[in-house]
Order: sequence, then C-alpha cells, then structure tokens
Amino acid sequence: MFGTVDREMPVHQGRKARGTKGQIVSLLRYSPMSVLELAEHTGIAGSTVRRHLDVLMRDGIVVQQPVKASVGRPRFLFSLTDQGSEHFPRNYAGLVTRLVSEVLLLTPDQTSQMAGNDLVETLYDSVLGRLIDDYKPRITGKNLLERAEQVSSYMYLEGIDFQVRYSAEISPETEEIEMYGLGMTARYEDGVIERTKFLLGELLDAKVSIVETDHLPTVNILTYLITK
Repeated sequence: MFGTVDREMPVHQGRKARGTKGQIVSLLRYSPMSVLELAEHTGIAGSTVRRHLDVLMRDGIVVQQPVKASVGRPRFLFSLTDQGSEHFPRNYAGLVTRLVSEVLLLTPDQTSQMAGNDLVETLYDSVLGRLIDDYKPRITGKNLLERAEQVSSYMYLEGIDFQVRYSAEISPETEEIEMYGLGMTARYEDGVIERTKFLLGELLDAKVSIVETDHLPTVNILTYLITK
C-alpha cells in the first residue's frame, strides 16, 4: 500500500495511553507480524518499530520466532507472550452484554420462527442499530479525524477495537483517514465487513470503503478508508 515503509507516516495516537508501543501491542494481540508488516500498519519507520520491539522483548511482552522463507534467510515474526496477553486483555464485556440483552428482548414467537443463521443476523442488526442510536449523538468532533477518534474510543468500550491513522493521500479538498478494524475476520460472506462499513459510515457521516490491498484472509486486520 505504501511506496516505502522506512519513513514516518502521520499517525494519530488516539487514546494517548496507547502510544507507539501500545499500537504495536494492539496489532500483535490479533496476529503475529514482521517488522515490515508492523511498519506498514502503523506508518512508523521500520527502524523505530524494531527499537520498540527490542524493549517489549526485554520486558517479556513480545517474543520473536523465525519463519522459513523460500529463499534467503528466515524472516522473524513477533507475537505476544502469555505475559503480554495477560497485560493487554481484550475487552469483550460490552459487546457480550449487548448481545445478551438483545437475546432477552426476543419473544418466544420470534425465536421459534428463526433458524440459526436468521437469529444471528437479527442479533447483529439489533446490536448495530443500538450502537448507532447510542453513540451517533455523541460524535461531535469538528473534523473527520476528531470524529473518528471519538468513534474509536467509544467502540473500544464495546469491545470493538479500531486504530485511526491519517490517510497516505491527503487532499486540501477532501478529508480522508484510515481506520484499522482489529480482530475482524476478513470475510464478506458473514456480513461483518458490510455491517462495519455501515456502522462507521453512520457514526461518521462519511463514505466508507475497504482497502482491498490490506484484505488478507490470514490476518485479522482490516483497513477502512473514510472519506468526507
């Protein structure tokens, strides 16, 4: 997606407590990555990523493992240790509570008329609608970046993890940013991608598309391009 990764891309930190190491840890919570991949997804220079990884390995948060390459030297992938996973648990409580609440609101007649997939679809749509109703009035940022950061913060409370970054292409006429959806399986058929696009579009009042070059079935990270 980027011509070179050994230069700093403008990254908005969002939750300030996260910082650069926090961004790296957030990405590694969902998938092992190389220095190159971490640099691409954070917009941080590869040499800077490597220095942060050294500190995280020293602290026992991250471990590196060699992976055989078809040619040349093996490359290294970085992942969280058990200690690292314990320090940075995933927050699913909010989303689980919403799902349980929606189940309890269903009447026996509704559940008896639905097959398994139909029930799941109904629950997804109900939760989506309530998220939009609950949070859209609270998104009051002056520009697209501020609103995206507010969405990221609110969704984190619900167990939905996004990171926000300025887009590589910035135009004076168009506001454009990227949001990474972490932990989201890259499949169109289950409706998660389209629902996420709808959620972000409604909350941000903006056009949302997925960056196809970052759509990798083996990596649970999706990049959404937000344009106003």
